[in-house]
Amino acid sequence: MSKTTYGQNMLLITSYWGDKDTFKLMPISNDCPYSEVIYDGSTTMLVVISKDSKEQFQTVPRLDEDGSMQKAKKPKQNGKPYKEQRLTMSILTEHYIVEKEEQEAFIKSFAVNAEEYNYDKYLRNMDKEPTIAAVEKPGLVDQHGMAIKS
Repeated sequence: MSKTTYGQNMLLITSYWGDKDTFKLMPISNDCPYSEVIYDGSTTMLVVISKDSKEQFQTVPRLDEDGSMQKAKKPKQNGKPYKEQRLTMSILTEHYIVEKEEQEAFIKSFAVNAEEYNYDKYLRNMDKEPTIAAVEKPGLVDQHGMAIKS
């Protein structure tokens, strides 16, 4: 049995995702099994989009003969003001890498410029970031706003 080789077929680039700067990996050769890799800083996940497709149900707007969305007669539970329909669509398979060490290992395996590109500035460690600021308790005051001394 021969050993299958993989990797070193993507390029790290700076990009934008949502409202923040981030990085992406794009394929640079046809033998790359992925169409795109995106780091989502808001969820701290590395989203790997495969070239493999699968059939999945999707809810899409219902269109009229002119290609415009059909307006719903009354507000829907999901808040959308237009009619929807459920279709089976072919979509690309996504994989989510959540552990920082595994993300770095993936990047080093697939990015040809992993040593030169500073992707680490985008990686977040939620264990070291404060999640909720402590609420300061207000002091006891009298009707004039003066501090009450015990």
